[in-house]
Amino acid sequence: MTDDDLDDLNVQDRQLGDLAADMREHGRSWADIAHDLALPEAAVKHAVDQAHQRAAELAARDQIALF
Repeated sequence: MTDDDLDDLNVQDRQLGDLAADMREHGRSWADIAHDLALPEAAVKHAVDQAHQRAAELAARDQIALF
């Protein structure tokens, strides 16, 4: 596996987490999201947590950039 392959996997993981977070914000249950994405519920929750953390870090960087 090359570095490019790993980068592609990381991008796919982030996109999956963002998708799961969007689904959750639209009222979908953890079980429904896990079923639709064919992932264990724990993995979906972890992906959503990571997506929220990335969003918070981005917001913090944007806030710092304003000053």
